[in-house]
Amino acid sequence: MAESFNDIRVFRIAQTQVNSEAVADWLKDLGADEFLKEYQNGAHDEVSDPAFLVALAAKQCYMAFQPSLNPNLTKVRKDMVEYLDNVLRQAHGSVLEHAVFTYAINGCSRVFTGEMNRHRAGVGISERSMRYVRYENISYWMPECFREAEGDSPALASKKASSRAILQRQFSQQEAAMAHFASVWEDELKSNDFHTKKVLTSAFRRVIGMGIATGGVWTLNARALRHVLALRTAEGAEEEIVHVCMKIGRDMIETYPELFGDFEEVGGSLKPMYWKV
Repeated sequence: MAESFNDIRVFRIAQTQVNSEAVADWLKDLGADEFLKEYQNGAHDEVSDPAFLVALAAKQCYMAFQPSLNPNLTKVRKDMVEYLDNVLRQAHGSVLEHAVFTYAINGCSRVFTGEMNRHRAGVGISERSMRYVRYENISYWMPECFREAEGDSPALASKKASSRAILQRQFSQQEAAMAHFASVWEDELKSNDFHTKKVLTSAFRRVIGMGIATGGVWTLNARALRHVLALRTAEGAEEEIVHVCMKIGRDMIETYPELFGDFEEVGGSLKPMYWKV
């Protein structure tokens, strides 16, 4: 009997890490001795590695590490948080592409991946295969619009209950079909012939709906991630991708406020102060 997942689980499994020794060598090569001294004395430790990398990329564009490197400059911003805020305010978005974040997502459906995988620029995708992975137990995420909510009228509560029952019944039937396939092809599935098992698994999956719980790994640079969060939590976005992106967005805002702190949660959406960076 299929059961819904209680929730979709989101894990930030990697993010940009600065190579401090190489940064020091690079700054020496640029002649940014004042900035290097500040860096080695911990003056910029208040910002995360991804944010610091963005700042380094931005500063080298204008050689703004210290005034002596660019005769057009009379002063430079010392406060790194203020500097990064200015990068966002000036829409210097290309430098955000150097910082990347990787999320593993479990329990999301093909509904989610079909929406999420439309984002290709600045995004790396490794989706769980249904050609190689044969499903026996089929789980799914319950759409929020079918869940019980305080204040539901009797009529609405009845419609939601009926809809949950329909989903439950359909996924149970899919599980039964997969079990039936497995019994028909029992000998082949027990063999060591992986090619044949792959071909059969690919054929079997045609009875499975796109609501099946699956997963994958997505890597996005900071610029792409800002775009995805703003677009995919907006009013009118599909509810499952909103659900996932709100989780990611809250993590970004809390952990990397230098790059995502201008986002504000408003009415179930994440709205940035600086659009189209």
